[in-house]
Amino acid sequence: MRPLAIELTRPPMDGKPQWRDVYTPAWHSSGVWLWRLAKAHVLAHDSGYHQLISHWLRTHCCTEPYIIATHRQLSEMHPIYRLLHPHFRYTMEINALAREYLISADGIIETSFSPGKYSMELCRLD
Repeated sequence: MRPLAIELTRPPMDGKPQWRDVYTPAWHSSGVWLWRLAKAHVLAHDSGYHQLISHWLRTHCCTEPYIIATHRQLSEMHPIYRLLHPHFRYTMEINALAREYLISADGIIETSFSPGKYSMELCRLD
């Protein structure tokens, strides 16, 4: 699939009005570079969304209640516990480290990907 157009919008902030522009593929030099910059902007936001929502929130975060419930409600001898234990083994430690270093304020995701200071707001569960 090839994109036909990219619309970039900046919400009104700090007294500046809302800004919106549409970029399309072009053949002249400035248009080519604007198109490439627009694609890079979309890719940066997409990678931030993938890291925070698709990977962190929908995989690591969602398994925590099941891990806690499994440890609280099932005996270590229970067949379901024994089946799930290898999959849940290090998840809580990985999540704790992710909260400390990756998604925290000024963490790796906030400084490396484009969501910036909104990283924690994106991955809230309310």
